[in-house]
Amino acid sequence: MLRPFRDQIRATVVAATALATAAVVTTGVVIVEKSTPEVKAASNSQESARVYVALGSSYAAGPGPRRLVIGPCLRTKNNYPNQVAETLGMKLIDATCSGATTRNILDVPQRAFGGRPQIDEVPSDADVITITTGGNDIDYVSRLILDGCGNVLPDFLKHSPIRSCRVGRDPFPEPGRSAYLEVERSMVAVIDAVRLRAPHAKILLVDYPPVVEAGKPSCARLPLQPEQVAQTVRIFNGLAEATARAAQTTGVTLVEASRAGAQHTVCSPTPWVTGFTPPVPYHPSEAGKTGVADLVIDTLRPSRAQQAGSRTGA
Repeated sequence: MLRPFRDQIRATVVAATALATAAVVTTGVVIVEKSTPEVKAASNSQESARVYVALGSSYAAGPGPRRLVIGPCLRTKNNYPNQVAETLGMKLIDATCSGATTRNILDVPQRAFGGRPQIDEVPSDADVITITTGGNDIDYVSRLILDGCGNVLPDFLKHSPIRSCRVGRDPFPEPGRSAYLEVERSMVAVIDAVRLRAPHAKILLVDYPPVVEAGKPSCARLPLQPEQVAQTVRIFNGLAEATARAAQTTGVTLVEASRAGAQHTVCSPTPWVTGFTPPVPYHPSEAGKTGVADLVIDTLRPSRAQQAGSRTGA
């Protein structure tokens, strides 16, 4: 009776490890294939269509089981950038890549992305640029995965060949105030550099939907202890606040998936984020990708917010 559950956990661990190592060279993982930015023509096929560039990490790349774009960046065809471009008829340059940090956008080449920073893909005539970043700078999701590994079937996992999920591994220390200030500075640097490359573009800083809600009980999809839940909330709030400060400092538009997703956490009836389950734990669900896309579309086309209904029903 336990074997199917163990197989599911093993699949989760393997998927989580693949995600965590997508852009990390020091893990010893050899990446043969490299991702290039996905360039998608506007749905209206007009040469004058607006150019939209998406930058960021896996919460923008949208790894998941459906319509996967093959490559180590683990982008999907229905990630929020693709949905935004399709709805608004824009030409999309999708430079997002799983595992990316703010430095991988700005100036540190990411091996999974062909050995160059994402900002190299921003053309001077870009009209819209979205940026979703910061979580990997403080090991936000990696910490959640490690916590889940330690709480689920520890006797099985301590013998796991996946090093990142071996019980007994030292947990990530909780980020201090300086870590959030550094994330904020890095975001500001990214935005300033993007603005120099595309001075006429509208820049949107899109933050993360939350995994857990403060004061709410855990569930089977969220194998965390109460203190781990509390820590996750603190870290998420610190990241959201750093993102908001960066947006305010630079004057760009903040799209608050953190606020809109508060009623769509892992244990809610309509989660925007997956739980500790395969194939991709603690990342935007199908509903989450659409939910964030709707927020971006509403921001770019305000009148749409007044139309009856939403694709997510949120």
